[in-house]
Amino acid sequence: MDKLDKGLMKIIGNKASGTVVIFERNEFYACYEDDAIFIANSIFCSEVGLRRCRIGETELMYHVLNNAQYLRVVHDVILVQHYRVEVYAANDGQWELKAKGSLGCLNDFEEIVGDSAELYELTTVAALTVTEGHDSSECLVSVVSCNVREMQLTIAEFLDTEHFVNLEKCLAALVPRECLLVSDKMGISSVSLCGENNQLNTALKKAGIRKELFQFSEQLPTTLSNHITEMIDPKYKDIRLSRAQKNCLVGLIQHLHLNDDGVMSGKFQLRNYKSAGYMYLNSAAVKALELFAACQEDEDLLDDVGSLYELLNKCRTPQGQRLLRDWIRRPLHDIRKINERLDVVEALVNNSLCRAILHDDILRRIPDITTITRKLLQKKAGLQECYRLYQIIRLLKRFHQVLDELHASCGSLASSVNDLCLEPLALAQLQFEKFMALIESTVDVAYFKENGLYRILPNIDENLLAVAERMDEIETKCNALLKKVCSGITEAVKLENTEHHGFHFRVTLKAEKSIRQSDMRILETSKGSGVHFTCDDLDILNREYLKLSSHYEAIQSSFIDMVVETCSGYVSTFCELSETVAIIDTLVALSILASGSPFCFVRPQILDEDKQILELRKCRHPVMEANPNSSQFICNDVILGREQGDGAMFLVLTGANMGGKSTYLRCCALSVLLAQIGSFVPCESARFSLIDGIHTRIGSCDYQCKGVSTFMAEMNDCASILESATCHSLVIVDELGRGTSTYDGFGLAWAIAEDIVSRVKCFCIYATHYHELTRLSRVYPKQLKNVCTASQIDENGQLILLYKIIPGVAGRSFGLNIGKMIGLPNSVLQTASDMLERLEARDSKLSSDEEELYKKIHSFGDDELRQQVLDNLMSEESD
Repeated sequence: MDKLDKGLMKIIGNKASGTVVIFERNEFYACYEDDAIFIANSIFCSEVGLRRCRIGETELMYHVLNNAQYLRVVHDVILVQHYRVEVYAANDGQWELKAKGSLGCLNDFEEIVGDSAELYELTTVAALTVTEGHDSSECLVSVVSCNVREMQLTIAEFLDTEHFVNLEKCLAALVPRECLLVSDKMGISSVSLCGENNQLNTALKKAGIRKELFQFSEQLPTTLSNHITEMIDPKYKDIRLSRAQKNCLVGLIQHLHLNDDGVMSGKFQLRNYKSAGYMYLNSAAVKALELFAACQEDEDLLDDVGSLYELLNKCRTPQGQRLLRDWIRRPLHDIRKINERLDVVEALVNNSLCRAILHDDILRRIPDITTITRKLLQKKAGLQECYRLYQIIRLLKRFHQVLDELHASCGSLASSVNDLCLEPLALAQLQFEKFMALIESTVDVAYFKENGLYRILPNIDENLLAVAERMDEIETKCNALLKKVCSGITEAVKLENTEHHGFHFRVTLKAEKSIRQSDMRILETSKGSGVHFTCDDLDILNREYLKLSSHYEAIQSSFIDMVVETCSGYVSTFCELSETVAIIDTLVALSILASGSPFCFVRPQILDEDKQILELRKCRHPVMEANPNSSQFICNDVILGREQGDGAMFLVLTGANMGGKSTYLRCCALSVLLAQIGSFVPCESARFSLIDGIHTRIGSCDYQCKGVSTFMAEMNDCASILESATCHSLVIVDELGRGTSTYDGFGLAWAIAEDIVSRVKCFCIYATHYHELTRLSRVYPKQLKNVCTASQIDENGQLILLYKIIPGVAGRSFGLNIGKMIGLPNSVLQTASDMLERLEARDSKLSSDEEELYKKIHSFGDDELRQQVLDNLMSEESD
């Protein structure tokens, strides 16, 4: 066994189970043992590529990868399977680590994994620690999240309850894929994070976040502040961090190996997580409302088909797409800021010319500024990246002109256009004057336009100028040689200069025969590009040109470093420009939705939250109606609040299965959410008081692989709702209590509904198949009303679903009719029908005397006495 084989066996034996190791072998790559089997089964879904080999006395399974397969494996292992990758290459008889990467650190594989809005979320890692609060019922949660691709650290610290409702909101906004539970060794009284705290584990499971207990690999520095200061931008040096936050930061730095090579030192931006001013929205609501994925597994964030994000995403820039995702996850709870966004959207809707220029021309020409600036900071940038930034700045003049036209034409909306769009862009324009002068005085733009290659202007150095002049002379000789060659060939001949062949001639395939009969040498022939050929004289000139070109590269390298270093000083300014571009792009995307949809979208009227009004006329589901395969959507009104008719705040919704109950719930919640991110809404008219949170209990999914059953998931959601909802919230509940026995489920559904009606007193739509819940309207006639989905039975006994919400109580759920529609066996249906008749015969209905009793009780003048009698009566019925 030679030295390389021994090294290979050692690497395979010592690697971590969560790491896939790939060995580079000349023109191919190879994986061994469990890595080979994993790749075959999980990525290629075939064992055809598996082979066996012998190294020494050990027989190994291996899988050979060509270059295309290698790229796919690295991409899928990191982004889909969420494993780490290490690539080794042989050097002087031993294996050396050539590249490594994971979701949290993709520097070595950036060209392979690419860039997307979803990828920025996938690469976010958080660290948290929980300490005891002043009150025994409270705890202090310290959170730090790190997004390596944006080079951004977000810090948060807040008091929380035993169910961690504030942490759920924070995690839904930060979207980490992994969370380090930092074990505290610095003398702080710490709540256990290693499994005993079930509520914390449940909060992480609900958010779909993997947890990992983090132990510091080495003794912490005596001065934590100095260790952290090395990583963050110097402008944040005065920000004070708690001891717990510092522990989390150092834990992330060690876990992600952020400072191993020193490239990222002093580059990270620091921002504070703010919960004030934003609506409460946890991960349960994000999933229930299908904001980012309609029907997908928790771990797959790369497919947003059928989601609200897919509908809204008309953004032209990657930074706009990322901001749109952030806005959807964090709707505003500030009327002034909401109206500011709505003003800009309305101005764009009214001005189709400016909207079209921004969307179809200017914004589509702006690349991902964050990706370019990250290369600058990592010392991976060249003249190409600097010139791309220069092109963006040149575009700002036209950008500003269009926004100026929009500002001048929008009347009373002008101040919002100015504050959100025009003024930040104008300020950015002023900050780049010296940057523009630098690029124009150092980069040879004319040479790039002619040859497609980037180089330093030759006139800034005598040696460069001399080499450039000699290169120009050779190019002149090549053109002279072209004329000589053209005289002997009937077809048009072109002189080309490529990286692969250097200077050479090219003609169409028609002239191939005459080329072969001459003394020319054919380099390449293809149907697409024709015949590439050269001659001895051109070869001599080409060799000399390549030598001069290499000499030019060597001389200009120091100048390129200087230009890149200077451009790196503008990174923070470019980040500010990126944020401005993202805001404009997102607002333009929202205006495209409102103006380009064949369906009616209107500007909502947001009222002060004390008004307690929710009025959505002809409300629709924006995603369902946009589906080309769906039939015409049936609109419905949502009317709740103190000023609305009977003043009810709570709707009990009953009706047939598949009758549209869940859709009605989502229509209402999505309209509110859209309005508070600053979008027009799918209604004929919409006005409602400011909502401070959307709380949901929808769906019967369980997470058995995460240790959370259907019923446990329901109860966790309900506990969060009852603990965090306020009188200004919107609660939507769909078929609560299905995960346990009928009586347990009904009892819980009744008690939770009654608590929301009597204590929380917020807007609530409560869909249920427990028709007995409608009796709550007798106890709370002013606060609660019953509605149902309309349906009817035709003369053939077929159920016709009308999808219309009407006042009243559904007589039955029509489950047997639905079973018949989908083709259940007749014997099964008959047995079910017989059982239903027996159960309904046992189910006693209120007699006419009891109905009369309820009427008399409601006529009592004393409210307190009436409520007491009703409570006693309902208690007796329950018994």
